[in-house]
Amino acid sequence: MSRVLLVTIILIGRTGTEVVTCETARGLRKRNHDVAICTQRDGPTAEQLRQEGFEVVTDLASLTRTPDVIQANQSYPLLEAIGRFPQTPAISICHDSTVWYNEPLDLPTIRHLAVDLACRERITSKLPRLDGQIEILHNAVDLDRFQQRDPLPATPRRALIITKNAKDLDAIRAACTQRGVDVDVLGPAVDDEVDDLPLRLGAYDLVFATARSALEAIAAGCAVIVVDGRGLAGLVTDAVVTSWRDNNFGLRLLSRAISAEAIAAEIDRYDPNDARKVSDFVRRNSSLERYLDRLEEIHREVIAAGAADPLSADLSYRMGQAARALVTAQVAQNEIDWANAAHARDSELRAEFQAAAARIQAELEAGANAREATLRGEAARREAVLRDEAAQREAELRASFDAQARAREAAFQAEFEAYRHWVAPRNLPWRIMRKVRRLLARPSD
Repeated sequence: MSRVLLVTIILIGRTGTEVVTCETARGLRKRNHDVAICTQRDGPTAEQLRQEGFEVVTDLASLTRTPDVIQANQSYPLLEAIGRFPQTPAISICHDSTVWYNEPLDLPTIRHLAVDLACRERITSKLPRLDGQIEILHNAVDLDRFQQRDPLPATPRRALIITKNAKDLDAIRAACTQRGVDVDVLGPAVDDEVDDLPLRLGAYDLVFATARSALEAIAAGCAVIVVDGRGLAGLVTDAVVTSWRDNNFGLRLLSRAISAEAIAAEIDRYDPNDARKVSDFVRRNSSLERYLDRLEEIHREVIAAGAADPLSADLSYRMGQAARALVTAQVAQNEIDWANAAHARDSELRAEFQAAAARIQAELEAGANAREATLRGEAARREAVLRDEAAQREAELRASFDAQARAREAAFQAEFEAYRHWVAPRNLPWRIMRKVRRLLARPSD
């Protein structure tokens, strides 16, 4: 029996390293090891472990016994544990190839392990002397909890998205709708984390997930498409499961752009028989019991190596170097985060500007359309007024013309009647006599 100290940053919820810590603690205790846990931040998960009888502390000074071996999920709390127990050998398991608090520590008491190829390359890039010596200790699944479901149907009917990032949700939902698959969502991205995932997985034919969640879903017998907000890998098949397991079904595989069409194409590759082969492979090679077997061997190896190789005199100096490496990694991570934040803010401002520009353009277009409609209405009204005025003037002119025409016609008629009277044959002798008289009355020349 060994006294094991598990060291981790946080024990609050169900992140990957929190699950690893809990399963490792319970598994080692079943094998009669004395397990204590130190966490930087505690919460519901830590309290649950305390209720189960584990010693869980946030201050190493309060630990009641000196461990035989230290096992850490992150470098940052491991450095403190080595400072507290400098004679105790340690195991550092790198779970992330990017975050600053997993920066490899170059200390003689540490045995470095990695969960996948990317983490192994991170260690060897920082500590080249360890090239070829870093073992991959794959993540594992508690098969007692994640029972293999009944055989899958010929076509998927129900799907589950387990997501940390909501960026992929719309595309996955759209693809499932296109293929007639009902879909549910769980995970931190939708504020819905559950404790009964092993039981729930049996109700789903297809799962969209990455990393540990993908591994657990495969073990449960579901067909799995590896995807999250960072990108798409695709459907896990018997042809790729070995290499994808070496990459922890994670970041390095997420090389394809996410779209409803790409997701739908992966759904079309669904094969229940192949999915069962994938599940059988994971259950043979990634069981918690197999993981614990190897972990116990490593514990015995580092404890024996620590007893055979006394602590070097320059540990304090090298711990200072390790602390500086951690700080340097944190600064670099902060710079990346700041750059990402600046880029995100720039993108946000661009989006806000484009939205404002589109809104202003829409308002201007609406105003122009309204003004045009108003002008058209005014023009139509003015045209109608002018048309009415023209019609009225035309009517007045016609009336005046008709009156003048009638007057002239009446005058002409009167003159014509007078002329007719004058030239009438019965009046001719009288007119001749009047003319003769006028001539006789005129004085002679």
